[in-house]
Amino acid sequence: MYDFLPYSPDLDKRLDHFVEHESVNGTFLQTRRFLNYHPADRFTDASFALEKSGTIVAYFPGVAKEQTFISHAGTTFGGPIIAKSFYSGSRLLEILKEADQFLADRFKNIRFKITPAIFAEESPDLLEYTLEHMGYTRHTELSSYSTLQTGIDPLENCDKECRRIFKKSEIADITFGNVEKNTDFETFYRFLEISKSKHNVHPVHTLQELYDLKNNRIPENIRFRGIWDGNTLVAAMMLFLFKKTKTIHAQYIAPHPDYEKFQPTIALYVRVMREAALEGYEKISWGISTENGGEYLNESLHRFKESLGAKACVNAFYTK
Repeated sequence: MYDFLPYSPDLDKRLDHFVEHESVNGTFLQTRRFLNYHPADRFTDASFALEKSGTIVAYFPGVAKEQTFISHAGTTFGGPIIAKSFYSGSRLLEILKEADQFLADRFKNIRFKITPAIFAEESPDLLEYTLEHMGYTRHTELSSYSTLQTGIDPLENCDKECRRIFKKSEIADITFGNVEKNTDFETFYRFLEISKSKHNVHPVHTLQELYDLKNNRIPENIRFRGIWDGNTLVAAMMLFLFKKTKTIHAQYIAPHPDYEKFQPTIALYVRVMREAALEGYEKISWGISTENGGEYLNESLHRFKESLGAKACVNAFYTK
């Protein structure tokens, strides 16, 4: 009933059109335009699509790693990505059974990192139910987001202590805006490396990869915002824009490690929320507060996000 299309570069335009215009849960993060920023030798690409009567109905971006199919190791979430016209109980089950057998013939393990509800055009409930009843095990990571509304200052949804800390940043010579200069961009990346090193990790992206994403691959879906005290950059943030679902995701934030006049992280978060609300965005995602695949909750990090008015949500992934 279905034809399998193993990934090849000549499918890039078809796959990207499917992800962004014909699917219920595809975002720019699953496009080849985004995924191909990875060097060719970083992953063993194992992506494939299902086609029916010449039309792509599902796409499984993924990599092969130690006999495991991971959809996708090179992005925050991967797949399956399903066509709007095939997102129904019987058709979805049919697609997933075909893909399940295809993968079982080639791998010992499968890991699907599905698109969370706040980034999908339709609820992932049907997909989650179907996977669970096909023998996949559900795992969750605790994430969070703040709701935004035009005409309401997001600061009003922050707790009392957060508002008090923010007020300290409302002083002369403080400016908020786009990170444009290469010197500021490089300073932001240096701050980011220092921040990540405290947790014995490195930024997922190199500096050159961030330039590539910003200038070439996804300029309409990425932005960098910062705050300055005079001419000194004191904090900067990298944001992903999911315009179809009116959601912004805070991918990275990096404060000046030695700045003490006020807390630059909260100062920047609130300004970013204000800008997003004025632009008509309805949610801002703060990302996960868990580690080791959801096994450990960083309680202090989650409380900090709650101080910004954040609500809890989950990112689910499925293994078999």
